[in-house]
Amino acid sequence: MTLRTLAAAALAAILIVAIAAAAWTGLRRVSGTEFVALESHPGFRRLASGPGAAPAASSGAGAALVGLDGRARPAPPTPGELCGLIWSAPGVPAQGPLASPQRIAVFSDANCPYCRRLDEIVAALAEDRPDLRIVHHEWPVLGEGSRLAARATLAAAAQGAAEPMRRRLLAARFVITPAYLERAAAALDLDPARLVREMRSRRVEAALAATSRAAETLGFLGTPAVVIGGTLVTGAVSRGAIDRLLALEADRSDAPCR
Repeated sequence: MTLRTLAAAALAAILIVAIAAAAWTGLRRVSGTEFVALESHPGFRRLASGPGAAPAASSGAGAALVGLDGRARPAPPTPGELCGLIWSAPGVPAQGPLASPQRIAVFSDANCPYCRRLDEIVAALAEDRPDLRIVHHEWPVLGEGSRLAARATLAAAAQGAAEPMRRRLLAARFVITPAYLERAAAALDLDPARLVREMRSRRVEAALAATSRAAETLGFLGTPAVVIGGTLVTGAVSRGAIDRLLALEADRSDAPCR
């Protein structure tokens, strides 16, 4: 065997090993998901590995700063109360069959850039999967503009426009102000005066309180955050990862809130 032949054979072997390693790495990225159970809330778990395991691609401080203002924290919700806060809190917009076992709850902030992309993914998912129950939690953690946007989105539900208002405010590239909300209401053919009244309503206050309590109980640190069945995902997450987690949740016998 000549030196050139030996060199060619060695190069081929190196390429085979490299391809095999790449394939194994790709397989682990798809199938190597690990979970950590939430001992305080049986059935719930969070990702320990895989997309959405780390909160690096997220916005806000969220629960990390809760309680630093001196206010007393409420008692932790019971398992039944927590399920109600996540999936059926009054005033929190939702779509899809109420009794569907396949469900997603999204916690987002209008000023969170990662939430904009996730909202697009969830909108496409809703079109492809009409069997899904999707709950949209407004969790404003990025300042006054976020709080105005959250109230406006929840208030727009009274005029049947929560979804278009949420998408319009997510698309805004500047600080959301009362003047901008007035223009947004006009563009969506809403009654601006009614929108303002609803923004101050008990219904909106109760929805915001339910979302905040659920997010704090689950230990979310910022947005976006997603509950897929009984699995908690923080930060940016792909459509592929959501589809895979939905499939894994469908096969669980210990999923919560059933």
